[in-house]
Amino acid sequence: MQTLPSPPVPPQSPGHQSPGHPAAPPVPPPAPRARAAPSPLGRLTVSAALLAVGLLAAVDLAGSEVPGTAYLALPLAIVGLGLVVGAWFGRARALIAVGAVLGVAVAVGVAIENADDDRPVTWQVTTVDQLERTYDVALGDTTLDLSALDLSGRDEAVDVHVSVGSLRVVLPARVDVRVSAQVDLGDSRVLGQRWSGIGQGRHSVTDTGVDGPGGGRLSIVATVGIGDLEVVR
Repeated sequence: MQTLPSPPVPPQSPGHQSPGHPAAPPVPPPAPRARAAPSPLGRLTVSAALLAVGLLAAVDLAGSEVPGTAYLALPLAIVGLGLVVGAWFGRARALIAVGAVLGVAVAVGVAIENADDDRPVTWQVTTVDQLERTYDVALGDTTLDLSALDLSGRDEAVDVHVSVGSLRVVLPARVDVRVSAQVDLGDSRVLGQRWSGIGQGRHSVTDTGVDGPGGGRLSIVATVGIGDLEVVR
């Protein structure tokens, strides 16, 4: 007897369901990610700062003596509070830029208010006994000359701050030095390294002098609000 060939099996469509094997339900596409609503914290903080300045002006006009820097310091404090709140609730990154501008403005205002004399200032230190721990100038061109200072076997630290102006520090040739330098707005030239701009942050520069390690150690924290900083040997 001749065996007849089996009839061809028709192809199954993707939606075909085999008997006894139900098709898996289709996977729904992922829902689009909803964009977070903008936080009102920034607007509320700026509004509060403007309201506070208005109230301060009313107090000033009423006869109370209000220093000019208070018009900057008060909103700066409110913006700072807004940033603290924003760290826990809401988002207010734009307040960082506002706070930076107000901070520089406050530094300038304080420097102008406290400056009795803007003539150049020079400190020439030749002995360790003459070396101060802190040097501070509100406004003007300043030089701290340590070139003749012998620091052999010593470990000293100095903090120099100029609010507005220029600061030049001249180091002994052989001392091992670590300089922590910051200029909020201006130019910096520290032992061959240079940077400039606004809000550049603090830079650390280490140098062992012409003779290599030895000859004493000196740590300098040099800060300029607005102006120029130069550290040389």
